[in-house]
Amino acid sequence: MLIHTLGIGPYMPYFRSAAGNPLLLEDVLVKHPKLRLWVENARFPYKEEMIAMMYQYPQLYADVSTITWVIPRTAFYDYLKAFIRAGLGKRIMFGSDQMVWPEKIGAAVEAIEQAPFLTRDEKRDILYNNAVRFLRLDDTGDQRIPH
Repeated sequence: MLIHTLGIGPYMPYFRSAAGNPLLLEDVLVKHPKLRLWVENARFPYKEEMIAMMYQYPQLYADVSTITWVIPRTAFYDYLKAFIRAGLGKRIMFGSDQMVWPEKIGAAVEAIEQAPFLTRDEKRDILYNNAVRFLRLDDTGDQRIPH
């Protein structure tokens, strides 16, 4: 299951920033321990909270989606690097989140490919391998892996 909370981008008069705190997902993850949940934008700017949740709940993944280009590149790299340093690189996925600006997908891929602190394998994990594992696909991407 994917969850996307608002909060990144233009001002939204009815959105409350506190509603994006990933700690609010904890009751759901406790109640449904088999639920595999992926959180859009790695819940920027809640870095510490998201890392804590990912440590506690191995079924929780995050994607980097629009934070690859909406926030300054240096801020994105600082954010992503924190997850990598925390040992969570196998649970970070690429996401496009682009129904309005599909031309930004290339910029998002470029942000991952140009990250100077990521190894080639870490880039491949973010852009492909982690989604294959989360979605339980085989390595051809067209078939479910049996449980």
